Amino acid sequence: MTTLALDGADVWYEQHGSGGDVVISSASGFGPYPRVLAEPPYRCTVVTVQARGFGRSTHLARPPAAGWLDQWGDDVLAVADHLGIDSFVYTGVSHGAGIGWHLARHHPERLRALVSVVGAPHDRTGDTSSSAGRRRIVEGRRDPAVVEEQFRVLGGPTEGKERLALREETVRALVARNLTYSEEEATVNQGMPFPEARTNEEVARILETIDVPVLSLAGMRDGVISPDAALRAATRVPGCKSVLFQDEGHFVAQERPARLAREVRLFLDELAGYEEDGGQWR
Repeated sequence: MTTLALDGADVWYEQHGSGGDVVISSASGFGPYPRVLAEPPYRCTVVTVQARGFGRSTHLARPPAAGWLDQWGDDVLAVADHLGIDSFVYTGVSHGAGIGWHLARHHPERLRALVSVVGAPHDRTGDTSSSAGRRRIVEGRRDPAVVEEQFRVLGGPTEGKERLALREETVRALVARNLTYSEEEATVNQGMPFPEARTNEEVARILETIDVPVLSLAGMRDGVISPDAALRAATRVPGCKSVLFQDEGHFVAQERPARLAREVRLFLDELAGYEEDGGQWR
């Protein structure tokens, strides 16, 4: 693990594995995904970048001038440059996927592909976005009951003895982590991808401009990303491949990482054929 000194912050990153496909991910913190992609049978080189503002990266008293998601995207590129990585697959979960959408829009030349996990750009109607849920967590950041309630909403419904037990462990761990945040960490609200888009149709028009291969992995029980938001990405991003899990919610990366990893490995194999055929899917 290494800390890279950047403008205004130190950013912590770690490399896992040494496979042929280079995968970079950024987030406030990491569970088993995407590190599982470095293990057999997936065998990728995985670089995890802790977003500035959290953990071992520098904590900030105020949001970056560029906005959280764009700043985090710039930090990912800085780490890639430092490691001599010209092109890579970016994957992220939730707010981490938001970073990827910003990279795909503003720096498509750096991405082989984007793998978005429960992170399609949010609806602009209703109050289901991560910014709303995050706002409530920020407001009640020292109240375990408030934090727990929001994580239960975000996770979405599940059932079955084993899955319910796993959900309880997931929520317990998330609440515990949030309650140990510094004040700077606890008050970060990253917002949503493409904040200038005021309507769902404006989001759709931006999605139509994405010019990198995209795999979107979504849970239909997600309390953050609605099925409509997931389908918007599936139908408006050119060439997007989408896998929609009816029985998963927002915590699929924590609760069933291997289920995601299998889809990613298949996509990477398909991506190799796409590249060999000059941008045509086999």
